[in-house]
Amino acid sequence: MSRFTETYVKTVADAADKDRSERYTVAAVSIGGGAFLIVLPAILFGLCYLLYEYILLPHSEAVRVVFAWIATLGGLAMLGWTAFVQSEIGKGTPVPLAPPRKLIVTGPYRYCRNPMQLGAVVYYFGLGTLLSSVWIGILMLVIGLIMVWLFQSFLEEPELEQRFGQEFDEYRAKTPFIFPKLRR
Repeated sequence: MSRFTETYVKTVADAADKDRSERYTVAAVSIGGGAFLIVLPAILFGLCYLLYEYILLPHSEAVRVVFAWIATLGGLAMLGWTAFVQSEIGKGTPVPLAPPRKLIVTGPYRYCRNPMQLGAVVYYFGLGTLLSSVWIGILMLVIGLIMVWLFQSFLEEPELEQRFGQEFDEYRAKTPFIFPKLRR
């Protein structure tokens, strides 16, 4: 633990042990609340406004295109990795007519239960942003997420539960649906 962290921890622990008047508590909450609800957002807004106005806006088209390519290629990479794992480990394909023969819990499936769909919606976002605008990309992402949720909830997960039983239930209990848990 760094010296700064140790000092902070000791200061907070000492403060927690002290008796406080109601007036002191109200003042602390008012000052702290004001700092985090008014002062900090005002500073962040000012910094972000300056960043946007003088750095991003003049280059916004280039930033949009670069960001779109990163999302598009990142989504494609996730799709490729997932298809490879389904073929090599699961001995199947992403296509429901030739699904993996065994439950895959490694590779991208270690982080979320639906990495293929995650890659697809990131790709949709990137493609929509690349071809039109960030707003079209966001709409494609949101509609894609809704479609993924419907497909997974009503079709694929019941099928996986039937095919793999308790093994799938245990995997589902510890692995997030689509938004990866990067720390284990």
